[in-house]
Amino acid sequence: MRLPLCAMAVSVVLAGVIFLGSGGVKAAAGQARPSTEAPSGSGPNAAIERFRIRETRKGERLWDVEADRAEISEERGIAVLTRVVHPVQITIYRGKEQLVTFSDKAVVDLKTKNLQLSGRVRCESSEGTRIFSESLNWSAGDRKITTDAPVVIEKAGFRIRGKGMEADTVLERMIIRERIVS
Repeated sequence: MRLPLCAMAVSVVLAGVIFLGSGGVKAAAGQARPSTEAPSGSGPNAAIERFRIRETRKGERLWDVEADRAEISEERGIAVLTRVVHPVQITIYRGKEQLVTFSDKAVVDLKTKNLQLSGRVRCESSEGTRIFSESLNWSAGDRKITTDAPVVIEKAGFRIRGKGMEADTVLERMIIRERIVS
């Protein structure tokens, strides 16, 4: 028996939402499209356009993710989020404060909830601190942002260039591993 294309697309979206919905992660998605990759066993199980996911703990929002496209791989336990038109947007919350990040690509580890951002990464805290880099990692367990890549940090009219960084979720405390003087 053949399902109409619309029913099959709804099934794919619902499977992705149910998969992502376990473990405190809530998701909503737009239209599903079959992956353009050849079936290889390690490719995505679902490709979703206009992807949104939120993690909460005890009713408190921890982070939100929005992307033009997501490819979910159950075998690898990841969602790869990519920019098509708009950058991938991730908002990390700490109480009333937040950190909004934009990048070309983000990989979400669906088990640990860790995030790897790459490609024109830009972060802005609710207090006005901004970070620019080509890659950043966010650890959900210890709620820290790290990178080994070059970074530019702007805060209160100052600009600092460095290589390697560790920061708290809302960029109040930062350690720059190596300062670059230009």
